[in-house]
Amino acid sequence: MATRGERRPAAAGALLARAWRAVVWYGKGLTGESRYDAYVVHARAAHPDREPMGRDAYWRDYAKWQDANPQGRCC
Repeated sequence: MATRGERRPAAAGALLARAWRAVVWYGKGLTGESRYDAYVVHARAAHPDREPMGRDAYWRDYAKWQDANPQGRCC
């Protein structure tokens, strides 16, 4: 049977992995990268007969939409 001290490194590793996933999730949300992932999930659910746009096509379309519909933003 493993002692408490032997389990600690595994728990620390799991905690570190969880923290890293949280940082990555936050970074993707901050940079807008998660928008494409959300679009793909929506497109597949709402339009299963169509293939979602590729990442580059999505961002071009999104940039056009932003130019046509300006909203309050810092930059």
